[in-house]
Amino acid sequence: MTLSDNGILPPDSERYTLDGDERVESRIDHDQQVIADAVLALIGPTGFRALVLMGGYGRGEGGYVMRDGKPFPYNDYDYFLVVHGLNSAQRKQLNHELADQAKLLEERVGVEVDFALLREERLPDAEYSLMNAEMIWGHRVVAGDPRILEAMPAMPFGRLPMGEFTRLMLNRGSLLLMNQRSLFDGTLDVAQLEVFFKYLFKAVLACGDARLAAMGCYHPSYPKKLELLQTMEWSGRDEFMRLYTQALEHKFHPEYSSFVHEDAAAWQQRVVAVWLDTLSWFEAKRTGKQIESWNAYSTPQLSKGQDGSSRSKLRNLAVTLRDFGLMHLVARPLWSLRYPRERLISVLPLLLENSDQDSRLPSCVTDALALQRDADCLQAEKKFLQLWRRYA
Repeated sequence: MTLSDNGILPPDSERYTLDGDERVESRIDHDQQVIADAVLALIGPTGFRALVLMGGYGRGEGGYVMRDGKPFPYNDYDYFLVVHGLNSAQRKQLNHELADQAKLLEERVGVEVDFALLREERLPDAEYSLMNAEMIWGHRVVAGDPRILEAMPAMPFGRLPMGEFTRLMLNRGSLLLMNQRSLFDGTLDVAQLEVFFKYLFKAVLACGDARLAAMGCYHPSYPKKLELLQTMEWSGRDEFMRLYTQALEHKFHPEYSSFVHEDAAAWQQRVVAVWLDTLSWFEAKRTGKQIESWNAYSTPQLSKGQDGSSRSKLRNLAVTLRDFGLMHLVARPLWSLRYPRERLISVLPLLLENSDQDSRLPSCVTDALALQRDADCLQAEKKFLQLWRRYA
């Protein structure tokens, strides 16, 4: 086995899970054939180039559960559908058809199915992102050209922009904010508790990624991540590693029913504290500046690594004008020069730290989210999640 462009051994391309037996692997493989057949029937051979399975199953680290002695997949099946020669109208129509097909497939395979389109013509100019780097390193072409992703540029993990991990922390921290809303809305039933704890553990795993990235030793494989983290020392490490090992266990072999009688609010507080501590440490490493307070962090003067080059400012102004309006652009010119994702990571720590729904929002939060100064926490959380779904 040869090293990948990242200088890291590629995953076992013959497996979907780390330790599933033949029944588990066969079940998941059968699902892939069902999904591939449905996609090929939908698009036809003309524009189709490849169906690429990414995520845990694509790199051989997918989760599964046993029910009544039978194996079932647990994690989502995430795909990129690579197409060629389709115009904008055709791609838009195909996206609608794929969304409908995904719902039908979910009923057949038992887990959520997600499709995103990739244009073969754009592969050589693909964004240098954590998601793309991980996909290149570990994926499985379910149907089509097995070498399709070789057209993408090399994306070594060691040279990823650190802002990619700030982005990861934003996305997993936003799940904690969704948990916060769920707690405020009332008692959680069994199904809601499963989602709640899944979100908690996703945030914990992201904190591990951020720790590794800041120390220059990020690795995409979870067993290797655990091995590397166990060699590191920091304040609060023991508490974190207890959470991290639990998160890994439930990633590969989820059993969230074991948390039915746990205090969800206490767990939320525990993980939010870890997330905040990790983000503060990571951002100090990334920026070279100590994070004195989350109010100070929420200023547009401090880049969160989401803007790209200085040439992006014109694009950011156009996005602000389109999505926030001329009045906000004029009133908040510094935020208008930033890509909207910068606003979100800037205020998320304050929204999580101040979980009291009756507490007064600092002006830095309302300014960043383009809210009235007298907006309450509920309005801020709703606006935040609306923007996050658009810019994540």
